[in-house]
Amino acid sequence: MYEIQTSKYEPKNFFAGDFPTLTESGTAGAKLAEHTPVAKGADGKIIAVTAETAADVVGITAAEAEAEEPVVYYMTGEFFEEALSLPEGVTVEDIKEPLRKVSIFLRTLG
Repeated sequence: MYEIQTSKYEPKNFFAGDFPTLTESGTAGAKLAEHTPVAKGADGKIIAVTAETAADVVGITAAEAEAEEPVVYYMTGEFFEEALSLPEGVTVEDIKEPLRKVSIFLRTLG
């Protein structure tokens, strides 16, 4: 008749240090997952990076956003690379150096 519902919460370590974070906002050009590296599209909207736009990365999303909705992204900070939502075809190595140029530093959990 009645069931006890159980759930499991597994926290995700995202912030890797005390480096100051700075955020910016824009309009999502497509649906974006939380903690996705992003770039600005030709129309100025925020889109997930691709292998071709990895050098133009501007930040990492703070939360998910639907297309045409406001999106907040980190422009500076220190984050764990394992916590990133990498788009298909993009590796940490593709974005690690370009992110350093905008004061975003990726660390490993180990």
